[in-house]
Amino acid sequence: MKTEKLSDLTGQELHSKGGQLREEDRHDEALQFLTLAVVAYQREENYRGLIDALKDRTLTWKHYFLLTNDKVYAFLAQKDAEAMLAIAQEYNLEDKLDTAYFRLGEVAMLFNDYRDAIDYYDRALVVYRGPLSEKGDFRYHLGEAVYRSGDKTKGKKIILEGLREIREGASERDPFLIHVWESGVHMRLAEILKDDEPEKATLSGCQKNCRK
Repeated sequence: MKTEKLSDLTGQELHSKGGQLREEDRHDEALQFLTLAVVAYQREENYRGLIDALKDRTLTWKHYFLLTNDKVYAFLAQKDAEAMLAIAQEYNLEDKLDTAYFRLGEVAMLFNDYRDAIDYYDRALVVYRGPLSEKGDFRYHLGEAVYRSGDKTKGKKIILEGLREIREGASERDPFLIHVWESGVHMRLAEILKDDEPEKATLSGCQKNCRK
């Protein structure tokens, strides 16, 4: 795709290309297309699309933070997530509040700010109106934050409740997404239980990695 033709593309086309590049782990290129998508969406006054492009950019910054442990990337993720929320509030996009709060929760976790993460995840669940399986994904993230904040019994219970919701609502979403969310639960359980309940951590890790 030639650079001089990028201005002819719609926000959705630029966003789609950026998302594809991100999934291919070509994150530098993904950021370029996602940024162009943000600008194009603004010109089109497509603020829902703009929020979704910011979401993907937030996830890209998060990826870089996890690779480098450089807080600069966590700050960038935080600013994009804050922009998501501000735009959703400014333009009364109530259907986008949940994802904005959820991403803010994810960013708070990067800073080990579990109290803020719990607050954002709680807010996301309050306004969430989508499929049960995705609500389970939101909920298990809340459970991890609660567990890491020190309330381990309650946190574990919430994580398992999230897993139950993912499974109960599995028919509502793409099987690939369900697998990703279930694997995420088992990965989190294996990670947080490795010191407190090593036998259960090993079992959870096997549930994630030992499927036939």
